[in-house]
Order: sequence, then C-alpha cells, then structure tokens
Amino acid sequence: MTLKTRKYLIALGLLMVCGLYAAAAVRVELARQGAPVASISCKHDLCVPHTGWLSSMR
Repeated sequence: MTLKTRKYLIALGLLMVCGLYAAAAVRVELARQGAPVASISCKHDLCVPHTGWLSSMR
C-alpha cells in the first residue's frame, strides 16, 4: 500500500467517524425535542431550559 493510498484511507475513515457522530447527535436532538418534557426543569437553585438546539448549548 502506498503512502498516498494510506492517507486517503485515513481521511475517509475520519470522515466516516465524523459523519456517524453528527448523525447520532442530530437523532438525539430530534428525539429529545419530541419527548414530552416540561419546558424548564428546576432542581436545587438551577433552572435548565429544554428547548435549545445544539448551537445554543454553549
């Protein structure tokens, strides 16, 4: 196997892993938004909203 082929295979593998991770993250977000959950859950002194998307979770 040449060096060029090995680099292409590594790049393809990394892209596949990133794609799987992104697909799983989107599925989790869609499942979380579809679940019947109260819009805000307050435990102790901390209130966490449940209506945000991935970009708002910083």
